[in-house]
Amino acid sequence: MNELQEKQLSILKEFVRVCESHHLTYFLCGGSMLGAIRHHGFIPWDDDIDVMMPRKDYDEYVKLQSEYEGTPYFIQTYKTDPHYPYSFAKLRDSSTTYIEDFFKNHQFNHGVWIDIFPLDGASKVMKPAKKCKNRIMRVWLNYYLCYLPALFRKVRKQTFFKDILLNIVAFLFWWGNIAHYRNKHMDNICRKLPFDSSPMVANHFGFNMDKEAMDASIFKEAIQVPFEDMRVNVPKRYDEYLRNIYGDYMKLPPIGKQAGHHHNKGFDLNKGYKEYMKEHKI
Repeated sequence: MNELQEKQLSILKEFVRVCESHHLTYFLCGGSMLGAIRHHGFIPWDDDIDVMMPRKDYDEYVKLQSEYEGTPYFIQTYKTDPHYPYSFAKLRDSSTTYIEDFFKNHQFNHGVWIDIFPLDGASKVMKPAKKCKNRIMRVWLNYYLCYLPALFRKVRKQTFFKDILLNIVAFLFWWGNIAHYRNKHMDNICRKLPFDSSPMVANHFGFNMDKEAMDASIFKEAIQVPFEDMRVNVPKRYDEYLRNIYGDYMKLPPIGKQAGHHHNKGFDLNKGYKEYMKEHKI
């Protein structure tokens, strides 16, 4: 593990501790589940941890900030952090700093994190996953709006009018905090079909679009598997989940694709984001 992964693992341990003490269901998801099965820990080049929870458990978890009283851990949602642009949660370590490229202009908690995704109903009937694509795309079309403030750019002579236009768009979406106010709409879309009564469910915010929609029964039972120096929950039928998402998931990707997908404008594992941003005038 590298230092960032070690910090993320410590955050995961805090998340699991609270879930277990309140008997809440969670599973690793995406690359974190793949890492647990294929590598018994992080995928070597991975730079985040992802977990998912059935909506009812998710809603219970995000109310449990008091469980972290006296610690630097913060359950971040658009309700607890008004300028946070996503409709899913993160558990942040406020004593650290990781400022993602897209969000350098956002004034919210920029501590190192793990992602916490809700699992919601995706269809009232069983059908091919691609038939759920329109529903998931509705969420993503709203989701992309959170990136518009990142259009801020230096005005150059050769692209003067283009730069001015992009800066106007970026300023309006930043000043109006549009990403925050459209989160309620996204919540309504995702919650419309209850997890418990839907034959197909999905992590609507996963990066795999319609591949995220799958048989709800996959998530009916959990087992524990090794992840670095701890044991964590994955669906008992993890093979079906991973094949839906990745196909032949035990095969390593080409060397050129063995890279993380987060990039930062500020990173410090020993300094809180508030102090870091003040020092660097961000």
